[in-house]
Amino acid sequence: EKICLKQKMGFNYRQVIGEIIFPMMKCRPEIAAAAIKLSQYMENPAEIHYKATLGILEFLSNTIDDGIYYWRREPRLDLPEGPMPTITPDNYCFDEKTPVTDHNLYGYVDSDWGTDSVHRKSITGVVLLFAGGAVGYRCKYQDVIAHSSTEAEFTAACDAGKMILFFRSLLDDLGIEQTHATILYEDNNGALMMANAQQPTRRTRHMDIKKVALLDWVEQDLMILEAIKTA
Repeated sequence: EKICLKQKMGFNYRQVIGEIIFPMMKCRPEIAAAAIKLSQYMENPAEIHYKATLGILEFLSNTIDDGIYYWRREPRLDLPEGPMPTITPDNYCFDEKTPVTDHNLYGYVDSDWGTDSVHRKSITGVVLLFAGGAVGYRCKYQDVIAHSSTEAEFTAACDAGKMILFFRSLLDDLGIEQTHATILYEDNNGALMMANAQQPTRRTRHMDIKKVALLDWVEQDLMILEAIKTA
């Protein structure tokens, strides 16, 4: 059956998924969720997975000029001449609260809740931006099963906090000191209240202590969670 389906669709599923993961890791974070989901079926893909893979390939083909663009305060005169990409405000989804600068690190975090029908684990999505583009992003299943959407979002924020600490340290080593707390945008009110209150509640005492480290990072003014509306 696998051979017949492979011949019918005209490509090797495992090989194409590997080719999709490569641009996902380098410069196309927007396909991460779909690529990771489809990679779970490499052992026994169905026709619907083949068709979804073709959809990703079509999307990449139609957006071949898209990528991650960065800017600097002054132009580099020593760079080779060539066509510059056309960048307009429509290419970005910056909110009005975050100043678009080239020296402030900030990020976005989100999570679903138990959408995996087999293991019921939630998926964390994180992106950190600097100089106008993404410098770090992650899309992965959480290690534990969240008992609520707030726990799933708080776990995701904790993972984002680890990334923020790493990039703050890296930027400090490069001489780009982050003098203010890094803003992390989160859309779950429960996770926001827990983080900014800097103390666990009666309903969250079952959560692993490593997740509560997020409260300590907020207290040290290394990062701050702010609300953002989602559709």
